[in-house]
Amino acid sequence: MEDQRSLSIHSFQAVGLHNSKAKSIITNKVAPVVITYNCREEFQIHDDLLKANYAVGRISDTTLEHYLVQGKYFMVKDVYSKLDVLNTTGSCGAPNFRQAKGGYAVFGMGQPSLNGFKQVLQKLQKEGHKECVFFCVREEPVVFLRVESDFVPYTPRGKENLHENLHSLQRGVKVENLELAIRKELHDFAQLSESTYYVYNDIEHFKDEPHAVRIQCEEDIHVTEEVYRRPIFLQPSYRYHRLPLPVDGAPLEAQFDAFIHFLRESPNLLPLREPGRPPPALLFSCQTGVGRTNLAMALGTLVLLHHKGATQKPDLPHPAKTSPRERFRVIQAFIEMVPKGQQIVEEVDSAIALCSEMHDMKEAIYECKKKLEGIGEDYQIQ
Repeated sequence: MEDQRSLSIHSFQAVGLHNSKAKSIITNKVAPVVITYNCREEFQIHDDLLKANYAVGRISDTTLEHYLVQGKYFMVKDVYSKLDVLNTTGSCGAPNFRQAKGGYAVFGMGQPSLNGFKQVLQKLQKEGHKECVFFCVREEPVVFLRVESDFVPYTPRGKENLHENLHSLQRGVKVENLELAIRKELHDFAQLSESTYYVYNDIEHFKDEPHAVRIQCEEDIHVTEEVYRRPIFLQPSYRYHRLPLPVDGAPLEAQFDAFIHFLRESPNLLPLREPGRPPPALLFSCQTGVGRTNLAMALGTLVLLHHKGATQKPDLPHPAKTSPRERFRVIQAFIEMVPKGQQIVEEVDSAIALCSEMHDMKEAIYECKKKLEGIGEDYQIQ
C-alpha cells in the first residue's frame, strides 16, 4: 500500500512545473486531471498504476486479451436467433411474445432490445390496452450497449460456462446496483482502451470474436431500468417493476408479497374499482420468455381470473387430455386441510393450462419427480 502511495505521489511530483500554478487536482479511475489557476490549461496525467486494480483475460490462447467485468466475467450477447422459438422478434419486437389463452390480457416475452420494447408497447397500444403493468422478472444483471441506432442487451458470464447467466446473487446485493457498477466499469475500461470494449456475439463458433464496441460516454450504456422506464415516461398508465425471480426453484414468499404489492398500485384491480373499467394488461419478461415468465404469467392469470370472477363466473378451461397423473401427497394434504382447497387447486391448474403454450409447468414438475425417483433407484442399486 505504501509503495502504491509513494509511486502515485511521484507521478504528481514529475509535473511540479504545472503544480506551481494549479488551482485544483481532480482524480478518478481513469486519470488525474490538473486544472490550472487561470483555467486555460487542462491536461491528464496517465498513470499506469490506475490500471492495476483491473483484471484482464481471454477466452482462449488465440483470442484477444481485454478487461474483465467484476474481475472475471466476459460480456456476452444476451439473445440469439435460435432462442426465438415463436419467431416473434420481427413482428412483435421481442422473442417468444405471446398472450395467455382464454382472452386474458396477460402477455409474456423474452428479452427485447430498446427498439424492440418500443415495438412491443406500440403493439399493446394498437390492441387497445390503455393501462399496462410490466414486470421484468430477471434476477441477473443486464446492460444494454449502443449498437448503431439501438441498445442491445449483454450479460456478464463466466469463462467456465458462457451459456449461463449469473444467478443466485449474494444476499443483500441488489441487481440494479450491480448493473450500475458494471456500467461504470465498462465506461472506465473503454477509456483505457481508446473508447473501445470487447464483447462476444457468437459463443458457438467464436467467428471474429471478440467484437469491438464503441463506448465514448456512460450514455452509450443503459441499465435495465432505463430501457424500460424511458419509453413509458410520457405514459403514466404504463408502469414498470423489477421482480427478480430465481432461475431454479420456487420464489420466496417475499417475492409473492412484492408482486401483490405492485398490483395494488393499479386502481382497476382493486375491489372498489370503477365499474366497467377493464383491468390493466400484465406483461412479463425474462431472458427466453419461458421458465420464469411462464410462472409469472400463471400468477397474473390467477389475479385476472379472480378479477373476472368478481363480476361473473369465469369459464375454466378443461385440462388437456394427458395420461392420468397421481396427485402429489402435498397437494392432497392441502386440499384436505384448506377450506375450498379443491377449488383453489383447480384454479391454479387452469391458470397453468392457460399459459402453457411454450412450457407446461405441471408436466415439468412431473418430469423432475421422475428423474429424482430414477436417481434414488440408482443409489439403492449401488
